[in-house]
Amino acid sequence: MFRFPFFSLLILHHLTFYSQNIFTDITKESGIDHIYNIFESGGFGGGVAVFDFDSDGFEDLYLAGGKKSGVLYKNNGDSTFSDITISAGLVTSDIITAGATTADVNKDGYIDLFVTTIAEKISNSKYKKLAKNLLFLNNGDGTFSKATEQFKLDIKNFSTGATFGDINSDGFPDLFIGNYFKDFVGNLGVLNGFTISDDYKPGNDELYLNIEGKYFKNVSYLLDGCEPGYGFGGVFSDVDNDGDLDLYLINDFGEQKVSNQLLINEYPRLKFTNKSKEMNADSAVHAMGTAVGDYNNDGWMDYQVTNIFSGPLLVNRGNTEGFLDLSNELGVGIDIIASKAGPSTAVISWSPVFLDYDNDLDLDLFNSIGGINPPTMYLKDFLYENMGRVFKVNENSGIIDYGISRGTVKFDFDNDGDLDLFVVKQTPLWKDYNSKERVKSKLFRNDTENENNWLKVSLKGNESTSRGLGARVKIVCAGNNLMREVDGGSSHISQNTSILHFGLGDLNKIDSLIVTWPGGKKQILTEIPINDHINIDEIESKEESFIDWIVNFFNFAS
Repeated sequence: MFRFPFFSLLILHHLTFYSQNIFTDITKESGIDHIYNIFESGGFGGGVAVFDFDSDGFEDLYLAGGKKSGVLYKNNGDSTFSDITISAGLVTSDIITAGATTADVNKDGYIDLFVTTIAEKISNSKYKKLAKNLLFLNNGDGTFSKATEQFKLDIKNFSTGATFGDINSDGFPDLFIGNYFKDFVGNLGVLNGFTISDDYKPGNDELYLNIEGKYFKNVSYLLDGCEPGYGFGGVFSDVDNDGDLDLYLINDFGEQKVSNQLLINEYPRLKFTNKSKEMNADSAVHAMGTAVGDYNNDGWMDYQVTNIFSGPLLVNRGNTEGFLDLSNELGVGIDIIASKAGPSTAVISWSPVFLDYDNDLDLDLFNSIGGINPPTMYLKDFLYENMGRVFKVNENSGIIDYGISRGTVKFDFDNDGDLDLFVVKQTPLWKDYNSKERVKSKLFRNDTENENNWLKVSLKGNESTSRGLGARVKIVCAGNNLMREVDGGSSHISQNTSILHFGLGDLNKIDSLIVTWPGGKKQILTEIPINDHINIDEIESKEESFIDWIVNFFNFAS
């Protein structure tokens, strides 16, 4: 039987909604001027990646551009951003870009950039049907160099979402790429419905093993039992708490073609086993994006998958028991969005993000909303407050953006201890929209007013990947167990911050902090400060005694 964990916070505390707006649109003041220029109609793209490319302590943004070049915005540290795309060597005006993610692929200490692509541009109106994805190596001097061919990633595909994770725990980030079409035949306007023609063959997803930071080897044969689907990418995450990264991949048109797939990592063997049906993870939906988070603080990662209207919230019951879709019971099901839009309106939830926006110990949920382009109507995005046993839409979110939302990320751009949001918007194929400013991509600053405490954690891998992609941090404080996982790519064809954020409520002491690095190695720290951003270096491996193993096992499992 599924059991809800006991929550130490009083429900009365959760019922107190803020009367003032929580988020403030500061896009114009920030200097960010972006809108994703879509390719044909239908609405593919775009994504956004968060990374500190110059290691100055302020996280920057890369925004895919579609028909226009992608943009690298440098965070100036004063709540403004500067477009440095040209000087950084990241102009992509000859390629239709879709999504983005980042990792230190060659382990030189600098974070590199991977951009997925849809087509190659010949002129403003002519395109080649497929294009190579783009890998840019960070040179460490503010510039990037193209390395797609060097790293053997020069296969042409119609790619959407990508994610990095170390599947064999060798310290080098491996790569999964979701591909939508096999051979794109043009005319995306046919995708404005709930079905798709057999003329549009689904793509084969790709899995690449990083060979000592020198090149990637195609090991897609490891995707056990996965038929081609209309892929929007996936997430690397430790579903079964065994210390290695599993793979959950998502597909559009799941009811008609191929459903979502869950592949369990059999590390130390280089093998994945498909347990989609066995673990009730084969959701047959129009999957668009995935959020990863332990929303109920029970020590197991849960997953929300966006869909037309809303999608499943897969609650992890632990070990081999699999998942329960409790989206309706938890208040994030189809009825919420349908009640706002009406059942005949093709409103789609795109980018789900778990975040503790109010630093009150539990994860809340954000969903970006947008129709197929051109839209029939504009809807604002949804911020759900975690009330303990259910989520409730917070009408005072301050996020009133009636553009066509796609990729969304969380990050603390101003380093004030609470999480902000960035939402990518598409150019509307609707000539009668009122204001160009209203429909541009948006930066929302978190202005929550409370005295809640917090902690931010950055990981530096030595034997593991540079930023500890896929590593977990659990903090124990006053009987509360909070767990976060380093993101290698999630949401909708995007990547969130790799800095782990914990809201602590009114707790002023952390009893212990446990890092579980990919491969299962654990590192335990005490005397942790609060209201601070700490950096943790991975310790070198040592031979573990049986007693040490027992102690570490129960520390992790508790």
